[in-house]
Amino acid sequence: MNRTISSIFGAFFVTLLVSSEAVANANTFGFKTPTEEFARLVEVQSTPDILMSPDNAWLVELSEHAIGSSKQVQPQLSLFGIDFNPYNYSRASLKRYADIEIRHVISGSVLSINNLPEGEIRDVQWSANSRYLSLVLEQVNSATLWVYDVKTRRLEQVTQSTLNGFLTTSPYQWLPDSTGFVVNIAVNHGKPLLEEPVEPKKEQRIIIPNQEGLVITEYFHSVEEIAEPTQSELTTSDALQVTAEPEPSEVTNQLDESTLLTSEALKSDPVADQFKFFAQGQLIKISLSGLAKPIGQATFLKHFDVSPDSTNLIVNMVDNPITSDRPLENFANVWQVWGMTGHALYELAVNPLVETLDSPVVQKHKFQWRLDKGATVLWAEAKPDGSDNLFTVSAPFRKAPQVFATLDWKLDKIDWFNDSLALLTEKSLDDNKRRQSIITPRDADQRRVEFKTFTEDKSSQTWHKFIKQRNDLGTEALKVVGGRYLFVHSQKIEGDSVIQLLERFDAKTNSKSTVWQSQPEFSESLIALLDDEGMRFLFSKETQLQPTNFFISDLTFNTLEQLTRNTHPIEGFIGVKKEQLQYRRADGQTLTANLYLPSNYDATQGSLPVLFWLGADIYNKKGEFVTSNHRDMVAYVAKGIAILENPGMPSLRSAASSAAFMTDLKSSFKAATDALIAKGVAELGKISISGHGAGATLASLALANTDYFSSGILRSGQYNVTMSSKGYLDSDKAYWQNAPLFSGVSAFNSVDKINVPVLIIHGKDDDKAKTLQSELLYQTLLSLDKEARLVLLPNESHEYQSVETILHVLWEQEQWLEKWVLPKPEGYLLNSANFQQH
Repeated sequence: MNRTISSIFGAFFVTLLVSSEAVANANTFGFKTPTEEFARLVEVQSTPDILMSPDNAWLVELSEHAIGSSKQVQPQLSLFGIDFNPYNYSRASLKRYADIEIRHVISGSVLSINNLPEGEIRDVQWSANSRYLSLVLEQVNSATLWVYDVKTRRLEQVTQSTLNGFLTTSPYQWLPDSTGFVVNIAVNHGKPLLEEPVEPKKEQRIIIPNQEGLVITEYFHSVEEIAEPTQSELTTSDALQVTAEPEPSEVTNQLDESTLLTSEALKSDPVADQFKFFAQGQLIKISLSGLAKPIGQATFLKHFDVSPDSTNLIVNMVDNPITSDRPLENFANVWQVWGMTGHALYELAVNPLVETLDSPVVQKHKFQWRLDKGATVLWAEAKPDGSDNLFTVSAPFRKAPQVFATLDWKLDKIDWFNDSLALLTEKSLDDNKRRQSIITPRDADQRRVEFKTFTEDKSSQTWHKFIKQRNDLGTEALKVVGGRYLFVHSQKIEGDSVIQLLERFDAKTNSKSTVWQSQPEFSESLIALLDDEGMRFLFSKETQLQPTNFFISDLTFNTLEQLTRNTHPIEGFIGVKKEQLQYRRADGQTLTANLYLPSNYDATQGSLPVLFWLGADIYNKKGEFVTSNHRDMVAYVAKGIAILENPGMPSLRSAASSAAFMTDLKSSFKAATDALIAKGVAELGKISISGHGAGATLASLALANTDYFSSGILRSGQYNVTMSSKGYLDSDKAYWQNAPLFSGVSAFNSVDKINVPVLIIHGKDDDKAKTLQSELLYQTLLSLDKEARLVLLPNESHEYQSVETILHVLWEQEQWLEKWVLPKPEGYLLNSANFQQH
């Protein structure tokens, strides 16, 4: 039944012809909706984020949008690596919320902010005195500051002008004395946008979402294919179905002409001028009574920080020359201390433009306030060997700096208490290790007691942190009891359990004692310490059957009070079994994965269809609540499919060679498959694989290099390594920096070995893995007479956002699983019509 090469390329040529007929084929497929139980996944909210008031009297629950109730993707522009909304000067990466609930910890009473205008909530902060809760309300054309008084139950709008969150990570800061704010106002907000530039290194577009432009192409073998199909059959039946991509004017709504201003004066470097337009901000001091005073002149403000006594500011400003051929971190910039009128009191550093593309070498860095003093600045200065000396200067900033400490490593941070106690964290010269020491700030070089040296791994589930509280100045400082006792909150791994601990540390004897430890059979997390003895605290708890709820534990009286009573968000998921599967690879390494089994499954029933899901790299917690959402594939356990989530995979970053990586990769997939078969859950021929992003890349390698899988679903992956820059799998290097390694770990090396049907999904505006990756994979499979389906999602980036898109992806996945994964009734014929019938 193999087709000739000429007929294969004939089919591909027809694909191109049909793709040009946008009008005739624009609605061949269109957006679809899955069955009701899976459509409800867009309504599932993640566990609310928690923000405790400084006095631990109030617990704020911040709920994200259920996708089904959120708006489509907002307009977005990218300049110098910053993705933001040009209409409200807000960064795209910030987390946004739909609802705020304020719960009193003691009484359990709940406050709701009911009269907040429609919009998205972000940058939620408490005042130091715990009376006021502030937030930024982001709307279509604005981002304004609001404050809620928990005592009077009143909500007030603080700014009418839009805050500038383009260059400053947070566009406002509370005064530590809780009397008001310092805000960064977008000076050019409301003015006509400059003509859109084309940056040579990165495509620049302002995108308005539009649900048109869904592209679907597929190629499947006919079950009863006997003769060579005619060209007309190729365009209408089993060979392919195409929804052609409309002209750019149909897919992307351009900005209204009245909002664009062409400036002849900006021809020299329009990208740099765009940066200046959006970066220009004006600092303003605003009191809670409404009095507003400008601080200095408008400038390209990158960072500002209010002194503990609320009288001064540390500011960092980008300086000219600004040029589009250098990265943002190489721009000239100035660090100064300002008074609240904007007058420069002290110049901390002047850093010139770094002319090369190399990362800048900064001599002075880590400018910060001593949080136990009214107005004392501390910073680090690099020595020739890379280690740091620390210096301070205090208000009124007329004396020469004083040496604070001499380090043999580099400064990471300092957590303050007073002149007698602080916690110094250093990092090694190669940045791989951290060392923490208890120091006496008034004599920091003489009295140091090492607390711990450890290797920092941001992806590790083992960590520790010291508990803090607000001091008399209103700044965050170490919680110290009796001048010597500190509290350490930590997490460690014991077997298949994640354990959290609360420990009391004696700074004088350098010893620790355990106050509380989570129960291994549950997933418990410490939220806040409610007393000075460590005997009363707030924690969260979840089980496989119960979602996250919050409890107050009193160890003195051995009491437990439940504050919230959240129920399961997905009815069809109740009773789903989850376990951590442990197994060994051929080289003896122990690997783990999450295994989800249907609620009615019994081992005596034999094997199930199995789906590997390679998603986010999440440690498999024992006792963790079993749920799902639209982002993962776990929900399909409700269809009677066993889901193996995140089986252990090798790291490309630490691989000795491409051959070693591929050996470990194939061995890892074999070990996981063998473990499932040995458990009686799986059998060969009934196992499929799916993944998103790097997970899709790994899945493509599995399809091209093993024969364990009967079908695949690949979402937004990279399949040809030569087309990627940085970010292939877990590596942070570019292809050309280690071509021998990367060239051996591309699915395209063995793409002809993919002999099972593949569903390929990709956002057309993906900025992490370009759409061409999926298009080329599909076209190559088609030329090789392989079965595949390609779905390109309009106006979607790496993570899909719009409701229509997410529902359609859920539909695609559900139909694919019905067709290729689930058992078929007698007489069932596999053909592409199954997609078209829905």
